[in-house]
Amino acid sequence: MASKFNTSLKKSIITVVYIAIGYAFFAYIYNNFFTQTTTFSREPVTYDLTHNTNYLQQKDTINILVVAGGGVRGLIPLHVLQYIEDKLGKPIDQVFDVFSGVSTGAIIATGLNIPDEAIPTRNGQKLSHLDYLVEIYENEVNYLFSPPWYHKLLTAGGLFSPSYFGSRLHEVMERHYTKDLNFTELENYVIIPSLNLKDGQIHLFKNKGQTVSDLPTNRLYQLMTAAVSAETAFPPVVFSYPEDEQNQFCEAESAKSENEPQCVFADAAIAMNNPASIILRNIINEFPNKNYYILVLGAGSPRLLSSTTNYDTLKNWGQINWFRDALTNMQRSMDNHQLHTLEIAKSLSEEGRIEYDYLNIEIREPFIGIFEHKKIPQLKDYSDQLIKDNQAQIDLIVDHLKSENNKNSSNKS
Repeated sequence: MASKFNTSLKKSIITVVYIAIGYAFFAYIYNNFFTQTTTFSREPVTYDLTHNTNYLQQKDTINILVVAGGGVRGLIPLHVLQYIEDKLGKPIDQVFDVFSGVSTGAIIATGLNIPDEAIPTRNGQKLSHLDYLVEIYENEVNYLFSPPWYHKLLTAGGLFSPSYFGSRLHEVMERHYTKDLNFTELENYVIIPSLNLKDGQIHLFKNKGQTVSDLPTNRLYQLMTAAVSAETAFPPVVFSYPEDEQNQFCEAESAKSENEPQCVFADAAIAMNNPASIILRNIINEFPNKNYYILVLGAGSPRLLSSTTNYDTLKNWGQINWFRDALTNMQRSMDNHQLHTLEIAKSLSEEGRIEYDYLNIEIREPFIGIFEHKKIPQLKDYSDQLIKDNQAQIDLIVDHLKSENNKNSSNKS
């Protein structure tokens, strides 16, 4: 009996070893030779496409909208903006002067400013920018975040290669922004942070001013693909340059390399999920001696798992258990750092010179991860709760925006 058991056990172990070797072989081939790339050609942006920002010099107060990253949870700030827009009685893009956002926030910041003719009609009526963005989220996230089974298997759920297909992200961006829409065609001033992987620094894509000549391309869908290619989720985006062209943000490869000079960008959320302070600093430098108002919208902050775990379990945690809380703490710390910086700027400036509001909500139960597309209907509940919890603050925000809008209308007349 023991002999038969040992023989059976040996066969089972051998079978498992063969399966493991087979999996390792196919996973190695797939992740090293079939990994997707997202590559675009560098298209210089000429000065004749540069739009000046003199109109902002005429304003007493510059209103800035900043939307933080958060994947599918971007529906939370979208629903909040719908509520604010309804209270204002006019589109959001008409009451803010500068728009910025990271990752999913970049989609919102640019989507709010695409030309009206790019917005589709439903049932004979033109959708609003916000309604169109909500529609995109609800219709596209399943496609973006549902890779085929073999990809999940061979990448070990994104452990060895990006979890999702960069080609799908590229396709979605191109479908909704079109091939022909240029970044400089957006009417308002839009500033999109992206992570330059050549030097590890945050690089700002700006659609106005002299720095547009530093853009790797003017095609909006390509810039957006780069700005939302979240590390581990999608491959970084490469802009290939002709060998005889130089750019201060894109260093050439080693002289021994046969590759073209390249500019490589990815989602900036890993370094700065909320770009409020860097955007404020840039606007103050460009337009000094103004009043500045910043509305910062979060896309939901995940709750610390350790805060809901009893000590008898918590004391046994190791690296695996603490990993999620480490990432959560990193995001929360980045967001808090931005708020602390805004508070310092407000304290050091003249009274009323710098004002800001921050709206966000903690994601508790049900917990919704940034790529959990199957739970997006529940994000509306979080949005409604955020509005309910901050009703008085939102009323003041609406009053401020109405007042500034009326003031600007009077100045124009």
